[in-house]
Amino acid sequence: MEVKIKNTHDKKLKKDYQITIPHGMIDGRINDYIAKVQKTFSIKGFRKGHVPLDVIKEKYGQSIMADEADKIISDSMKKIVADNKFKLALSPKIDVKTFESGKDIEFTASLELYPQVPEIELNKIKITKRDAEISAADLDDSLNKLLKFYRKWNKQEASYKAKNGDSVNIDYVGKIDKKEFDGGAAKGHQLELGSKSFIDNFEEQLVGKKAGDEVRVKVKFPKEYQKAEFAGKAAEFDVKVNEVLCAEMPQLDEDFLKNNFGMDSKEKLMDAVKKQIEDNYQSMSRNLFKQELFDFLNKKYDFDVPMGLVEEQLASLWSEVEEELKTNPEKFKNEKEKEKAKDKKRELALRMIRCGMILSEMSQKHKIEVTNDDINKELGKVLNRFPGQEKAVLEYYQKNQNATQQLRGSILEEKTIDFVITQPTLEKKKTSLKDFDKIWQKANEAE
Repeated sequence: MEVKIKNTHDKKLKKDYQITIPHGMIDGRINDYIAKVQKTFSIKGFRKGHVPLDVIKEKYGQSIMADEADKIISDSMKKIVADNKFKLALSPKIDVKTFESGKDIEFTASLELYPQVPEIELNKIKITKRDAEISAADLDDSLNKLLKFYRKWNKQEASYKAKNGDSVNIDYVGKIDKKEFDGGAAKGHQLELGSKSFIDNFEEQLVGKKAGDEVRVKVKFPKEYQKAEFAGKAAEFDVKVNEVLCAEMPQLDEDFLKNNFGMDSKEKLMDAVKKQIEDNYQSMSRNLFKQELFDFLNKKYDFDVPMGLVEEQLASLWSEVEEELKTNPEKFKNEKEKEKAKDKKRELALRMIRCGMILSEMSQKHKIEVTNDDINKELGKVLNRFPGQEKAVLEYYQKNQNATQQLRGSILEEKTIDFVITQPTLEKKKTSLKDFDKIWQKANEAE
């Protein structure tokens, strides 16, 4: 008496099986189990070791049947995998169709297989690793941006006309189709002209105005505006200019440096500014390289991947969107737009899974490993993101093997990318901050 296994779906990465366990086999396993434990078994009303087989079977037969069926199912899966030399991408999905005493147990098993990943030749990776080149002008510009947070705003005479870079204190009331709308009015709002903090060309229409001027500002909401009822619509704002203010930049004297930065010289502040720019652009440079590497690998090495893994990755990516929808339920205009966004996330998930597999194969070939020290360092970074909850987060990783494996996988992927970056055949190029920012913006718009 044997388990019957029938292949019902046979694709490259997807195999389905219909499996039947004869009821005689299950009954035999149940009887063998009861015979084994009968001598030590005890139930109220019977002496220990003298409980009749039928009594044990009637009371516990169903649970014993479930346990023995699980063992046979597990053995059947192992046999299928071993006989066919399958490399599973996911745990098999089991669906029990029939499970009754005296009847054959029938279930289906769905297996998703790990694909054959092509070997990657490192010298064929044609990507330019861009590193930002910081000039003296970049440092001065960054310092000025920093010092803007410490500006003083001085009220000007009534005859003074506002320029870009000045601020205006305004009252305003917005209307769409001649009706006021929620959130479209304020009093005493200070707006820096040229900051692009208001929509369309709102700020430009206040350039040249003086205190006491009343202006009708005409604008149009962007088509992609977060509130769907405003998107793409024309609006008018009745604006009154209360004051015009000019900025006074701080003097970098000893008191200012000490009180605001804890430093005693401009040189030390400049060094700190330079270090921050370097750190920011090093991170951006690496992220840009990773993005371009994934694009390159995804296009050059196009192979099928298990859709179950893609759907798992999609669920993770889409959960972030679901969280955003809780606070911004109008993110999508309709279900069609929502589904389009989900399809885009699915494409991203497929790309991430395919590239992850390539990097995994690369790490094995070049013996790149994750050490305990690597895990502890990364775990330290995770703990720093949850101040006051370190103990709970640590316990979560200690008890959750999947979370730990995901952490290990993430570290391995990053170490493999670092390995690619160090290859002597990889082209490296110094790029000005201005050009780097353009490349970065274009890359992220594409995403």
